[in-house]
Amino acid sequence: MPTLTRRTAVKAAAGTIIMPLAAPALRAQGPAVRIGLVQPMSGPLSAYGQETQPVVEMVAANINAGGGIRSLGGARLDIVLADNGGSPARAANEARRLATQEKVSILAGAIITHEALAVGPALDELKVPMISFVSGTSRSPYLFSFGLPYDRGYAETMVTFLEALRKDHGARAQRIVTASSNYEAGQQITGFLTAKLKARGFDLVGDVPLDTKAQDLGAAMLKIRSLRPDAVVGLQTQRELLLLQRARYDLQYFDSIFISNLGVSDPSVWTDLGPEIGARVLPRNTFGLALYAPSLAIAPLTAIATQAKELPRLKHGLGQFSIFAAQAMLVIKEALEQAASVDPQKLTETLGRLELPFGHPAMILPRAGGVAFADDRLTRDASTLVVQWDADRTLQVVHPQQFATRKPAITAR
Repeated sequence: MPTLTRRTAVKAAAGTIIMPLAAPALRAQGPAVRIGLVQPMSGPLSAYGQETQPVVEMVAANINAGGGIRSLGGARLDIVLADNGGSPARAANEARRLATQEKVSILAGAIITHEALAVGPALDELKVPMISFVSGTSRSPYLFSFGLPYDRGYAETMVTFLEALRKDHGARAQRIVTASSNYEAGQQITGFLTAKLKARGFDLVGDVPLDTKAQDLGAAMLKIRSLRPDAVVGLQTQRELLLLQRARYDLQYFDSIFISNLGVSDPSVWTDLGPEIGARVLPRNTFGLALYAPSLAIAPLTAIATQAKELPRLKHGLGQFSIFAAQAMLVIKEALEQAASVDPQKLTETLGRLELPFGHPAMILPRAGGVAFADDRLTRDASTLVVQWDADRTLQVVHPQQFATRKPAITAR
């Protein structure tokens, strides 16, 4: 099948890894290091590719402009882009093509979990490492991911935040309902949430799976309301998240605290809901997971976000998955520097032992534990922020305390 592939040598832009500089003598001079990008630039998952690709190119250009890979004689990064169309089979085929025909040394891309499962066997065969920006699991020793693990990422953050609401902020958060999109990831996270909530003394009063084919979630919201929960937690795809919040608006149901995933924290949620609905539901007992908020004071992250604002292809500004993409590119640079080699096996070994402590200039994720991959090749510290929108559309960090910009605002119920 013909593919929409594009070979691009990322041209040097005026910048270091993070910020622009005016020293063209530092620009990459050595031979290219070829990096294969398998991205959903078209198809049903194209939002992932369209959001992350401009940031990938920006960070790669900054690295080239800052002198390239010093341990390889100033080698520049050469990005080879392949569109997988959101198809798992096509993602695997493109990974094979990039490794065998394009001779890339490492692969990366915004491949989600079911695509990662399809790509894994190809990586095992090729023995070429890959970094996924978003997959929540890895079954290949060559696949590393910045995606949030279902257990210690999504579920642990949500339950820890509920504990903080109950213990530190005096909120009523004892009776809990789980409400996740009814597909594999949602089901798994509901399982982890259920176990953690029971173990930590919460009252689990119900589970309301959200139909991924429903055109309206009013019935689901009525069931949630009938259970009288203090809080509703779960993983919702962006579609079900929007439908759930619209149903909440239609029923004028604001009694419960709603804790969802990264979709709440993306600026596009205001556009997708519309200003009237957004103003009523988003600042009112609604919380989401996040990796970035403009109010967050982490200098390297702020610098990347500031630069990204100038990218014309980012319609809504720097999205949450763009942070993973930028961090992945910085990790690839560090792995190349430490390995001093483009040999895929050496790069795989280097990624497995890589440690970037919090405060390292290439460490932009808001995680006190820094960046390192655990035995499952997902990040060892998989914690994430919890955020809440102010009425003026300012995104505030409310958890954990180390990064909080204000306390959670709980509307009287």
